[in-house]
Amino acid sequence: MQALLEGGKLHKYGPVQGDPELRGILSQIMSQEIGVRYDAEDIAITVGVKGGVDILMKVLLGPGENAGIIAPFWVTYPESVRLAHGVPCFLESDEALRPDPARLRKEVEGNNIRVLVYSSPSNPSGVVYTEDELEEIAEIVKEKDIWVIADEVYAGFVFGGRKHSSILSVEGMRGNAILVDGPSKRFGVPGWRIGYVAGPREVIGALTKLQGHTNSGASRPEQCAMRVAYTSQKARQATNDMRQRYERNANVFVEGLNQVDGISCIKPQGAFYAFPCISQLFGREYEFAGKRYLIETSVDFRNFLLRKAQVAGVEGAPFGMDGYIRFSLATSEENIAKALSNIKDAVKEL
Repeated sequence: MQALLEGGKLHKYGPVQGDPELRGILSQIMSQEIGVRYDAEDIAITVGVKGGVDILMKVLLGPGENAGIIAPFWVTYPESVRLAHGVPCFLESDEALRPDPARLRKEVEGNNIRVLVYSSPSNPSGVVYTEDELEEIAEIVKEKDIWVIADEVYAGFVFGGRKHSSILSVEGMRGNAILVDGPSKRFGVPGWRIGYVAGPREVIGALTKLQGHTNSGASRPEQCAMRVAYTSQKARQATNDMRQRYERNANVFVEGLNQVDGISCIKPQGAFYAFPCISQLFGREYEFAGKRYLIETSVDFRNFLLRKAQVAGVEGAPFGMDGYIRFSLATSEENIAKALSNIKDAVKEL
């Protein structure tokens, strides 16, 4: 907060590409965390990670060109493609919600994909892509000479002693891979609306030009605070504390969900979400306020939980999988236990 107040002195326009010192810090962070060196000129600060994805789509896609989005996906991806006058193509994952390289290759070829986008750790599933999976995706990307956007905003939250891996670190990917990331998740500051993009210098240059004509660049005071966050031992410890809490919540919540008849959930490997399959509950009915309701979609199940369990989830349809629902684990252990108990009791009434 003190850094943000101090940054308030920065009341004049700054570089559209972002503060050079901050970009230098991020260059070092990338080198430490994913083992690749991107210079400050290869990085641009954006108005949120969403802002980075939005401008990237406008830079990389021509009208009518196809973007491949690996399901389940963050709800903004297809809308960013449409806003860029592109066409979103939804690419199926396997039963464990992991990328299926053989299927992916066919879908990329069959749909003439120009840009591929995914998140790992995944929002909404919590799946973390393995090095082997990333190498297989990279092979497809290089063979077809297309772009791949890796959304790694949840990279600070990987569970079970796993190590976060990035497709940018795969050999030969420097000309095709683009990273989007930011401080919002790892430092718990989503309201700052600040992110960054790293990739080929010509892409960063085009993004910077377009950003200059759309939003003029990210807030200078927030960039000042971001510099402090990325160099603060206290902030790093806060991230680690959050990761431990989210992992505990995931273990308790998912184990409990898998004991509920009709619900099955893979164990998240990262991020802070649980994404259980609830399709076996479709076709069941319940009564509320003197009316009877039939559960046929994830929206229906969301409404059922709100009415009967006082638990909020996000329906799976906007994430590309209507038979699922997303729960946030970014809450207290007491709330996790209470929600789980309420869900169990409510489903028994179906």
